[in-house]
Amino acid sequence: MHQENMVIVGCGHAGARAAQALRTNGWHGGITLVDGEGRTPYERPPLSKAVLKGESEAEDAPLFPADFLAKNDIHVLKGVAAAAIDRPTRQLRLSDGGSIAYHRLLLATGAEPRNLIVPGADLPGSHTLRSADDAARIFPYLRPGAEIVIVGGGLIGLEAAASATVRGCKVTVVEAGPRPMMRAVPAELSHEVRLFHESKDVRFVLGRQVSELEGDGRVRCVRLDDGTVLPCTAVVISVGVSPRTALAEAAGLEIDNGIAVDRFLRTSDPFIYAAGDACAFEQVSGPRMRLECWKNAEDQGTLAGRNMLGSDEAYVPLPWMWSDQFDRTMQIAGQAGGSAEDVRRRCPDGTLLIYHLDKDQMVLGISGFGSIREVSRGVRMGQLLMERGIRPGRKALADPEFDLRSLAKAAVA
Repeated sequence: MHQENMVIVGCGHAGARAAQALRTNGWHGGITLVDGEGRTPYERPPLSKAVLKGESEAEDAPLFPADFLAKNDIHVLKGVAAAAIDRPTRQLRLSDGGSIAYHRLLLATGAEPRNLIVPGADLPGSHTLRSADDAARIFPYLRPGAEIVIVGGGLIGLEAAASATVRGCKVTVVEAGPRPMMRAVPAELSHEVRLFHESKDVRFVLGRQVSELEGDGRVRCVRLDDGTVLPCTAVVISVGVSPRTALAEAAGLEIDNGIAVDRFLRTSDPFIYAAGDACAFEQVSGPRMRLECWKNAEDQGTLAGRNMLGSDEAYVPLPWMWSDQFDRTMQIAGQAGGSAEDVRRRCPDGTLLIYHLDKDQMVLGISGFGSIREVSRGVRMGQLLMERGIRPGRKALADPEFDLRSLAKAAVA
């Protein structure tokens, strides 16, 4: 390969994996990672779990070994942000006034947390949770007896609720919808998770919205739309994220609920790619899709790196996500929504697995909540059934005594 520069905007998971893939797949030219956060690439999932619980710090979960970037001659511009893309000259303008020429450019700009648009939302003690700096700001508030209000009952909100409870806080989760995790998990699994949180003394207020945050120099209480007032020491706002598209939009790239890319993760400019939370990718059929999860960033970043080198590999998502809450885990693989039938398997230790079937009894997806051992095993079996096109039948799926591995083994015998 000739000595030109591959430039990646974003030091998150997708951007870091793309840099790794470029070097692993034979690129000998320059690789520059541009990110305004000022940290070397790190794993974000521990932020709402181990970091908030005080079990570790963000630096304890780097994406690469300490010497990886230097050994592979990957240059990281710390604390310098991308300001503009000059597409005709293929230059990335930087916030410090400099610029970088690119052979190919990857936009892995990620997403930013939405804030509340209510009076008092900017009071000290009110925080969103997305970065290591966010977690560091929240951590001191999580002390025994503190009253913590979590606004938003999604995955991050519930992980933060679990971590705060473990730290000895009194936690209330306010969710505008009728149940937690409305978009992420089936209703039955949502109910299971809620009951478990309530057994740990987490309080839920459902079907209510925040109308105001009140305080005298810092947040003291949360006022809801029905007049309810929730006293608080701090507020964690977890009401979703928005893709960071401003850089792409200003450059005239197509936007469609994210930076629009084709199946090969190319934008409307053939020299520019996008990956991770910021991009909306073409599916084989149906509208563009944007996925916000660790596996999507992992897979898209690696694929984008290869495609920037000239490979034409289509991105075919294999959805999988997880969430650790207290001493239990939740995992979802495949498509949990739109099934024709759901079959439940209750394991002896109480773990609930739900297999999602189409009209022909093919497994479309699997959801689970319970012990790490049983959920991981059950979800992996569901993935094998999907990969091999096996129809186990309702009785086999529902019976915790039936070993589904026998079907997978028979399929390859």
